[in-house]
Amino acid sequence: MMNYKNKDLEELNKKIKNIDDQKNNSNRKKKESGAGFGFKISTEIIAALVVGVGIGLIVDNYFNTKPFGLIIFFIFGALAGFLNVYRVMRRIEKQR
Repeated sequence: MMNYKNKDLEELNKKIKNIDDQKNNSNRKKKESGAGFGFKISTEIIAALVVGVGIGLIVDNYFNTKPFGLIIFFIFGALAGFLNVYRVMRRIEKQR
């Protein structure tokens, strides 16, 4: 009869260890994804700014309005970048 209790305890210990290992692996993934998340956010902002500045330069060359197109589309690009970051943050909040 003692033999059954020992086997049951061993099985229970194995199950607890497996659950602990799974929790540790998920915590590692969350920590590792922090750098990826930061890279994604910075990429969103930089890409929007680059597109805004590019469009601003094209508009300035086409209409011959040197600083105004660049300034206006830089602001639009910055707003678009922050809007993209906001959308990403909302998407992540919904996943949790």
